[in-house]
Amino acid sequence: MAAGAPARPFIVFDLDACCWLPEMYQLWGDSPPFSQTSDPGVLKTARGTPVRLLGETRSIFARLYAEGRPVGVASRSDEPEWARECLRKFIVDDAGTSMWDVAGKGRLVEIYKGSKTEHFKQLQQKTAVPFTQMLFFDDDPSNIRDVSRLGVTCILTPQGMTAEKYDEGIRAFMSAKERQSR
Repeated sequence: MAAGAPARPFIVFDLDACCWLPEMYQLWGDSPPFSQTSDPGVLKTARGTPVRLLGETRSIFARLYAEGRPVGVASRSDEPEWARECLRKFIVDDAGTSMWDVAGKGRLVEIYKGSKTEHFKQLQQKTAVPFTQMLFFDDDPSNIRDVSRLGVTCILTPQGMTAEKYDEGIRAFMSAKERQSR
């Protein structure tokens, strides 16, 4: 990186109610397998219930992948295997790239019950990226509070991933970096 060039964050996403709806627990009794539909932003359960990507999730993942940016997933899903299947089947670009591919072909995916701080500690071990170089998007204020205590820049996404929230996150990250360099 050139001297004075701003650091680019390692971007981490929550899944349920941030990247897609319904949340996995809301599908109990209506299980996988998930199937792709003609709309790349929609999967269907075995009973036909749609699981939809929220806002600009698809285009954000596609853009990050095209830029070669590392992306992580930190999710406390009640059904981790279902979430992993959705990550593998949601396609974000015309080349057939999945959300799973964008997250290091699953290497940067942490999905299990427990504290989000543990998810981040695992991602930090895998990547060696300091917490202060991470940017996290989540719909749950308690997760935002917990993860921000690690030094991660966090953005609350009550309506899911939108371009506005993504841009807000990049601005907040850059502002935090500027404050740290003083």
